[in-house]
Amino acid sequence: MNIGNTKKFLQKTILVAFIAVSFYAAAQPPTGYYNNAIGKSCATLKTALKSIITTGNNPKSYSDLWVQYPISDIKPRTVGTGSANVIYDIYSSVPGGTDPYQFTPSTNQCGTYNSEADCYNREHSVPLSWFNGSTGSNGPATDYLHIYPTDGHVNGKRASFIYGEVATANFTSLNGSKLGSSANAGFTGNVFEPVDSFKGDVARSFLYFVTRYENDVTTFATNVDAAQSFDASTFPSIKINYLKLMIKWHKLDPVSTKEKTRNNAAYSFQGNRNPFIDRPEYVDSVWNGGCPGLSVLPVNFVVFKGKVNNNLLDLNWQVSNEVNVLKYDLEFSVNGTSFSTIASIEAHQAANYSYSVNVNDIKGKRVYYRVKNVDKNGKYTYSELFTIHIPLNTRFTVYPNPAGNFINVQVNDYSISSSQITITDITGKVVLQKKIAVQNGLAVIDASSLSNGTYFIQLKTNNEWLTSKLVILK
Repeated sequence: MNIGNTKKFLQKTILVAFIAVSFYAAAQPPTGYYNNAIGKSCATLKTALKSIITTGNNPKSYSDLWVQYPISDIKPRTVGTGSANVIYDIYSSVPGGTDPYQFTPSTNQCGTYNSEADCYNREHSVPLSWFNGSTGSNGPATDYLHIYPTDGHVNGKRASFIYGEVATANFTSLNGSKLGSSANAGFTGNVFEPVDSFKGDVARSFLYFVTRYENDVTTFATNVDAAQSFDASTFPSIKINYLKLMIKWHKLDPVSTKEKTRNNAAYSFQGNRNPFIDRPEYVDSVWNGGCPGLSVLPVNFVVFKGKVNNNLLDLNWQVSNEVNVLKYDLEFSVNGTSFSTIASIEAHQAANYSYSVNVNDIKGKRVYYRVKNVDKNGKYTYSELFTIHIPLNTRFTVYPNPAGNFINVQVNDYSISSSQITITDITGKVVLQKKIAVQNGLAVIDASSLSNGTYFIQLKTNNEWLTSKLVILK
């Protein structure tokens, strides 16, 4: 193909993709699609939606997903050379910024992978193990509406962990997705946190899943991997703590054009839709405080979380239905059993409360916090227990360590937008020095020029140099 023909081919490819994506984004559910949901709420609405999105659903095979992704999970290339369009990967894309890498549709599908950016595969946002799924049988294991094309290595890191908000990360992808301990009370073990731009996507996919497969959730909930997510009931079908998080993310990240494109493509591909993308208001109509079993406390703790920021642990709790509340007592423990009150905050009809704790005396320890809600009549209830391990170095963290071609630097001061790093070998010779951009406390450094060995990395923040040991092993 000569240069002129190549140019025409690329122009045609881009135009076809643009027309396809524009059509999908503009499409709407068929007239009357949600008629049977009119006037319903709570469990009745959820079951009505289940019937609507099951009727006409034609499950596809697992291999069919490979064919669908290059049609509807794509965006224009902005990094590197190659295909005009690339895979829209929620674990590597940086909306509003520069992607660290991009995948060529079909060409870069997995396969096998050794590290991030090797290839993309099929991520069950509701993991297979949660519902004893088999990709050899059609149904929830092959349902496009909750299975996304994502970086294979990051997908592997997420594994079968629940989605959540990370307090201390032990892995961060190049776009900022994290794996680590939970910043929210009520969850145990590691959690995986996508970037804010895709939290609504995965939340609405989960809400779709427990609606589409509500009759099966009672069985799914017996799986140990699903213990913190599914509830053994057709309603609400979700453990309360996880439901609070999904609703929070649904509101944090509204429906995007990307989601509308996928939803319309799903209707063409497998004959059904995600109602919470078409009608976001259905989330509140299905799961709200007026529904049986969803309004237990006089004040509902929507979320209780904390993050280390330099020498401070910033604690935050969000509440709803604050009626007749006198104060909130913040309680602390070093063993999770014996608690003492460290602060009392007067209730003032707010949705958010916060308190910062100096961690200088508790570095290297696991600590526990809870909030005691005290009513004006003397009655009280407790929030979920929040626990966190306070790292010895609360200023910045380098990982992975040993590192390969990339180094992640996590700065616990989120106000920092840029910094300077200097890397020296064990003799003190400077081998790398540059200014780096810091986004949401994270900077990614290209270490491909460094040979295997031991180094010291220095980070300059607010006219202060911080130092950490670094090992390169490729």
